Amino acid sequence: TPLFIYIIILQQVFNMFDKTILMGKVINTLHENQFETFVTHGSFDIVARRENLFLIKTLLNVDALDESHALDLRTVSYFLSAYPFVISQRNNREHLNDATVYSRFKLPVMTPHLFKSMLEEEEMTVTHSSKGRHTQEINAFTLKEKRKESGFTLEGLAQHIGISKKAMYEIENKRVNPQRETVRKLERILAAELTLPYEMKHTEAVYLKPKDHFQKTVSMEFSRIGIDNSSVHSSPFEIIGRESFSLITNLSTIPSEVKKELGEIKQLSGILSSKAVLISKRSYKESVEGVPIISEQELIEIHSSKELSKIIDERNF
Repeated sequence: TPLFIYIIILQQVFNMFDKTILMGKVINTLHENQFETFVTHGSFDIVARRENLFLIKTLLNVDALDESHALDLRTVSYFLSAYPFVISQRNNREHLNDATVYSRFKLPVMTPHLFKSMLEEEEMTVTHSSKGRHTQEINAFTLKEKRKESGFTLEGLAQHIGISKKAMYEIENKRVNPQRETVRKLERILAAELTLPYEMKHTEAVYLKPKDHFQKTVSMEFSRIGIDNSSVHSSPFEIIGRESFSLITNLSTIPSEVKKELGEIKQLSGILSSKAVLISKRSYKESVEGVPIISEQELIEIHSSKELSKIIDERNF
């Protein structure tokens, strides 16, 4: 009915407004902590740089995070040595806890309040939540030393806190993080502070399959000349790579049709400290909006990443 459609549209408008407020809150926090920021779209909404590079996705409801976007974010973060974050306020069941770092598709998820605390506090202890399991990172070396000092065997300490010897062994050898309740029992029995402060972590290597033949061809040519790279599907660029430099790449059949997008890519390359290039199906101008353009045929004739880098630098004006 018309009324139902109107309600749906109104809800979408409210969600967009709320999302804008959330992004504004995150950006204000970053600026207060002397970060340079850039707003974009796709698998990440905000790029922020100070000593480190952050790629941030903001979502009102973290359960709306799409796996393909998450994979894209992890891939780009890996190639740029950036730290990825998802900043959200709730999931489908409840509001997120301000002292907990959640995990979605191997990405850290936290509230705006916790993100602010992470930037402003030198040491911050948190609970980690993944698939309903609440754990904490501990100093396993301290655990082992305090256990021996207290005269406990592995089996004896395990029995004392109500877990198996195998579980105690895996905790002490950092194969798993203990549950929050287990940590509290260990700290009380051993009279020791075991919980480690929160530490940002880089993502592991993620490579995505090309979505079309052109993307596959360019990716293979980059690999041929020694540039480690991956296709990406929901980012402002289409291929991300690195050698002695990082490289963000767009693809186009008609460069003049993507002039607006290239202006954004030029700005984005600055904050990412990356070289930007457009690979075109046909020969065109040497650059558009300050982004160097290399034809597919030129790329095929390039022999090394050093040669590619030189061409990009020469056309970067």
